Amino acid sequence: MDSSNTLPPIERWWPELSISAKHSIYRDPRGELSASVLNEISGISGSDSLTAPRRLSDDQRDYIATQTEFVD
Repeated sequence: MDSSNTLPPIERWWPELSISAKHSIYRDPRGELSASVLNEISGISGSDSLTAPRRLSDDQRDYIATQTEFVD
């Protein structure tokens, strides 16, 4: 992954990400992140504006898999 595609550490933004943004990622975890998801990540993490295309790394997808909580 080159540095232009690097996201802030997932531990900083995943817990605060909205349900709709998480659902967007769940639908296609290997796909490009939408502009709205990137804007939300940027706002939560305090990072400069993140531009597309960006994708989750294997480690980030693994992290999400360990953080998933199923709700009845």
